[in-house]
Amino acid sequence: MKKILCIIAFIFITNAANALDVIIESPTVRLMPPSTNMTAGYFIISNNSNKDIVLVEVNSSKFKTIEMHNTVKENDVMKMVKQNSITIPANSKLEFKPMSYHLMLMMPKKKIIENEEIDVIFKTKKGKKISTTFKVKKMNAHKQKHEHSMKNMKNMKNMKNMKNMKNMKHMKYMKRPDYVFPVGVKGGKNMMSKKIMFGYKYGHMDMGCCKDSTSTVGQSFIQGLGYTMAPTEMEMDMHMFSAMYAINNKFTVMAMLPYVKKEMQMQKLSGMNTGKFHKTSSSGIGDLSIAGLYKYSGKSTFKLSLSLPIGDDDEKDLNMMGALKTLPYPMQIGSGTYDVTLGYSYQNIKQDWSYGAQLNFVKRFDYNSEDWRYGDRREASVWAAKPLSNLVSVSFGLDAEHQDNVKGKSSQRNNMTPTWNEYFHSHFRVSANIGLNFILPKSKSRIGIQCGKPVYEDVDGPQMSPDFKCNFGISSMM
Repeated sequence: MKKILCIIAFIFITNAANALDVIIESPTVRLMPPSTNMTAGYFIISNNSNKDIVLVEVNSSKFKTIEMHNTVKENDVMKMVKQNSITIPANSKLEFKPMSYHLMLMMPKKKIIENEEIDVIFKTKKGKKISTTFKVKKMNAHKQKHEHSMKNMKNMKNMKNMKNMKNMKHMKYMKRPDYVFPVGVKGGKNMMSKKIMFGYKYGHMDMGCCKDSTSTVGQSFIQGLGYTMAPTEMEMDMHMFSAMYAINNKFTVMAMLPYVKKEMQMQKLSGMNTGKFHKTSSSGIGDLSIAGLYKYSGKSTFKLSLSLPIGDDDEKDLNMMGALKTLPYPMQIGSGTYDVTLGYSYQNIKQDWSYGAQLNFVKRFDYNSEDWRYGDRREASVWAAKPLSNLVSVSFGLDAEHQDNVKGKSSQRNNMTPTWNEYFHSHFRVSANIGLNFILPKSKSRIGIQCGKPVYEDVDGPQMSPDFKCNFGISSMM
């Protein structure tokens, strides 16, 4: 019995001595925001032995994956780099802290809560295991605990440190589904330097007839103005193809090329074929847009784009009598003019939600080959979004547009329908929208859908009015 007790005592003393070789202090896991699936772990590890210790693996029963990371500076941007191993030299200590070595704990098996204990096992290169327990704490409490370590960053000035922290915050938000704008919001946002993104967007809009001022008017009203034909409904489909390239962290260029299809139904109000309906359609490649984005700050972006008139502005189709005639202004595919758009976008991402706004002003220059041009246009959008999970977010928003009347007069126009009247195109319209953003798992692709309808209109009419609009888009970063 005495020998057995001596053996047990020897094993206990040996393990205790080995345990003292490695001491882990202040093991802390940051409390995760509800919308994220990863968090960070910080601690101080002391190697009291005469040999180096090499950590090669970290595991926990409460997280699917734990990785060791280091924060490094590259082109004035702080980046997290995965470490396959970390060496703690003999008779020394290493602090895992913000902006330095740290643990990334990813995909918790269930939601973690404040003061919860997280079991963590480190594995060394020699196969030894080091077990410890981390405690979940709020970030502000963690910051107080590590305030002394932050002050020891002598190689960084205060302003630079703040900038780097913002970069880390920005990188975290990039993985949220509400990081990108709702798909119905025009334009894009800056990407990380040297990245390429390809996108496709499909837009559909149904329109009915007709509005004048803020009221709905019927065919008898249009006939009373002297017109013999009136539009009854119109559909428009647009397929937008885009490509973006980030020259650096400040400047991004993009190109957008649409394919447009329109269909309008007309009704004869008087004369021969009274009451009969007739459909006309147009389709083709629209105007090419080349844009530049400038990132003014982490929340603000300016846009300047030029529209090149490659779309047709003299589309024709058969009329009710079978004659080939030029279609009215709303049925044309291109503008026929060089147009400039000035834009500004703002987005503020909070811990649990985000909101944003966008302004665009479209200025038309000169007249097209048919001696007319579309009126200038002003647009504004506001929205708020909230992640429902790590992969899905929902958004609610309003957009407003103010369109001027057509300038000039087409030599092909006629007086049979109000769609040819240059003074029946100005409008102010406010629409309400709801949308969803999706992140495709294990990819750099996103999908968005947003639909809406007008809630207020004041138009110079009679003119057609949207009943419903919907946008679907997909993008992928390379």
